[in-house]
Amino acid sequence: MSTINSTKLKHFLSDIPTNVIVTSKYLIDFGISHDLQKRYERNGWLNRLYQGAYTKLNDTPNIYGAIFALQYQLGLSIHIGGLSALNNFYGISHNISFGRKQQLFGYRGEKLPKWFKSLYENEVEIYTTTFLPQDMGIVEHSTGNFSIKISNLERAVLEMIYLVPDKITSNEAYQIIELLSTVKPKEFQKLLENCSSIKVKRLFLYLADTISHPWLKKLDISKIKLGNGVREITAGGSYNAKYNIIIDNVERI
Repeated sequence: MSTINSTKLKHFLSDIPTNVIVTSKYLIDFGISHDLQKRYERNGWLNRLYQGAYTKLNDTPNIYGAIFALQYQLGLSIHIGGLSALNNFYGISHNISFGRKQQLFGYRGEKLPKWFKSLYENEVEIYTTTFLPQDMGIVEHSTGNFSIKISNLERAVLEMIYLVPDKITSNEAYQIIELLSTVKPKEFQKLLENCSSIKVKRLFLYLADTISHPWLKKLDISKIKLGNGVREITAGGSYNAKYNIIIDNVERI
């Protein structure tokens, strides 16, 4: 390995946080070709995890380090949201949520690299949607030596509701929303006005109304488009005329 190439790699690697994935594409963007990547691997400068994915020597990246690479090296919108964000980052959990895989959300049409699917497929559930704007309600969260983008609390709530009833029961969603004593109504207002899912909007308002959260009164529901016709949330449920939905009865914790 030439001194020039060695110096170039040292400088490059020093700018990358520890314990994150280093993608082949990111190396190429920095001017390190596939041939150089193989040379660095042979010489012990890079550790190859899978085709297209490396780590710095002795690094042990977890799912956060992989998400960092997806977001900051590959420019993808994949982020931790839904129940995972509520449980892991906002302290809102219920025992029926424990043991679930990390819920990741991304924008429909994006393709995840093969290395991510191979290395982390047993740890995550991935949902690609367009029911919320791609960048709305996304915030930075520090994991220690680097940050990743995650859903803010309000977006995570709507992502959770998006998964009712296929992945989450209406009763689970009710019990989680019952714990939302402190929220930002203005953030919910913005997200709901820009949400394209009639089901999500109606179900969220129905649950918050059923619980009688005081912050619900701060929302201007006249600006939220709730569509026409009945939406069946759960088959065989009861009809709620106010929100025009069919849903199972929900129970308090």
